[in-house]
Amino acid sequence: MATKIRRLTLATGWLLVAFVAGLPVFGVVLGLWLSPPISWEQVSVFFTYNGLLSSVLSSLLLSLLAPIIALYVAFTVYSQYRFNPRWQALEQRLAPLLSLPHLAVALGIVYLFSSGGMVWSVLWELFGSTPPEWLGLGRKSLLSMLIAISIKEVPFFLFIFSALGRQLAIKDWLLQGRALGYSESASWWLLVFPTVLKQSRLALLAAMAFTLSVLDISLLIGPNIPELYAVVLYNWQTGFTADEQAMAFLGNLLLLTMLGVLVAAIYTHEWFAIKRIRTLAVMANPLKITRLARIFTAWLGLFSLLTLAILLTFLLWSLGWNTQSPFSAASWSTTLWQDEWFFMQTPLLNSLNIAFFSSVLGVAITLIALELQRQSKRYLPDYVWLLAILLPQLSMVYGWQIAHTDMSASYSTAWIVLSHLPFTFAYSYLVLRGPFQSLDRHYELVAASFGYSYWQRWWQVRFMLLRPALLSALAIAFSVSVAQYIPTLMLGAGRVSTITTEAVAIASGNEQSITAVYMLVQAALPFIAFFIASVLAQRLRGSFDAAHQ
Repeated sequence: MATKIRRLTLATGWLLVAFVAGLPVFGVVLGLWLSPPISWEQVSVFFTYNGLLSSVLSSLLLSLLAPIIALYVAFTVYSQYRFNPRWQALEQRLAPLLSLPHLAVALGIVYLFSSGGMVWSVLWELFGSTPPEWLGLGRKSLLSMLIAISIKEVPFFLFIFSALGRQLAIKDWLLQGRALGYSESASWWLLVFPTVLKQSRLALLAAMAFTLSVLDISLLIGPNIPELYAVVLYNWQTGFTADEQAMAFLGNLLLLTMLGVLVAAIYTHEWFAIKRIRTLAVMANPLKITRLARIFTAWLGLFSLLTLAILLTFLLWSLGWNTQSPFSAASWSTTLWQDEWFFMQTPLLNSLNIAFFSSVLGVAITLIALELQRQSKRYLPDYVWLLAILLPQLSMVYGWQIAHTDMSASYSTAWIVLSHLPFTFAYSYLVLRGPFQSLDRHYELVAASFGYSYWQRWWQVRFMLLRPALLSALAIAFSVSVAQYIPTLMLGAGRVSTITTEAVAIASGNEQSITAVYMLVQAALPFIAFFIASVLAQRLRGSFDAAHQ
C-alpha cells in the first residue's frame, strides 16, 4: 500500500511539474494550431505590410545588440570583482538590482537623460538657459531602448556568471595564464571567457527572447516609425477580424523564425568571439580592452547611483516638480499621491495578491521538480525548465488567450496567477538549482542514522539548509510577477488591473507626474520583498547559530 501511495505521489508530482513547465510550449503550439484558413492573398498582404521589414530588422538588431553588450559589460565587471574584496558586497546586491523592473529602468533613463529630462534641465537651469531639443536621448527611439535594456541586463548576466563561477576552476586557469606570461586581465579573456560564453548560451537566449517580444517598453520608449515588431504583432493579436487573425498567425510564425535567427546568431557570435580571442592570444599585445578593464571596478557604484537617480527623479515628479518649473522644494506637494491613492488601491491589491500566490506556487513547484529529479538521480537539461523565458512571450500568451476565450472563462486574478506561474517557476529554478544540488548529503545521512524518516530528513534538514535560498527565490519570483505586463494584459483583458498595467496605460497618455507615482510603487514592491527576505534570512541564521552553539 505504501508503495502504491508513493508511486501515485510521484506521478502526481511529475504531472504537476510537466504542466507548469510545458505551458509555454502549449501556448505556442495552440497559437499556431487553432488558426483560421490562410489564403495566398493574405500571405501576400502580410509580406507587403507597410514597414514590416523595418520593424523586423530593428527588433532583430535590438534583440541581438542589447544582450551581447550587457554580456560583455557584465563579464568585464565580473573579471574585476571576482577576486576583489568587494565581490561579496556585489553578490549580495545582485538580487535587488536584478529585481528592479525593466520598465522602471527604461522610463527612468528617459526621464533623466532625454532632451527635457532632469539632468539637462537642472544643469541648464544653473546657467539660466533652456537645453536645446537635440541634446539628450530621444523619448521614443531605438537608441533609448538599446541603452535601457543593456544596462538592465547587466545584473542578470552577473547573476549567471556568479553561479557559473562556483563550478569553474577559474583560479587555476588564471595561474596557468600567468605561467604563460599573460596579465591577469588578459588571462580572464583568453582562458575564462570562452568557457563562460558557452555556458551562458541559455542566459543569452533568454535575454534575446525577452527583448524580442517586450511590449511595455516598446510601447512607451520604442520608436514610432517604424514600430518595433512586438507592437505590430500585438495589434494583430488583439484584432477581431478574420484578416487580423490571419496576420496574427503569420506574425507568430515570423516571430518564432526571428527567434531561430537569434539562436543562430548566438552560435555565430560564439564562434567568431572565440576565434578572435585565439588570434589575439598569439599577438604581442593581446586584448587592448584590458587597458580599460579597471574602469569597470566602479560599476557597482555607478549602477547604484543610477538606480538612486532614477528613484529620485520619479519621487520629484510625483511631488509636483517638472522640467518646466523651478527646482524648488517650496513647490513640492503630496497632493498627487493623495489623489491617486483612491485609484491605486485596487491595482496595488491585485499586484500583491497575484505576486504572492504566483511566487509561492512557483517556488513550491520548483522544489517538487528538483526533488523529483533527485529521486530519479537524473537532472533534465535546464532548457526543459526554462522554456517560459526562452520563448517569446507574445507567442505563448497568445495561445493561452485563445484557450481562455474558448473555455469562456471568467476574467479573474486566478487566471492571471496561472499565467504568471511559468515565469516565477523558471526564475525560481534558476535561483534554487545550484543550492539544491550542492547540499551536503552528509547531514541527511547523519539524520537517517538517528532514525529520521524520509520526510523528517527533508523538512528538518534539507528544507532548513535551503531557507536562505528559498527566501531569495521568493523575492525574485515576487518581483518577476509584479513586472509582468503581457500575460496580465492579455489574460485579464483590461479587467484585472495591476500597478504595471496601470503604469503603462497612464504613461501612454504622457502623464509623467502620475506615471512617476506608479513607477515608484512598482519599483518599491520588489525592494520591500527583498528587504523582508533579507531580515528573515538574518533572523533565521541567528536562530540557527544559537541553536547550534
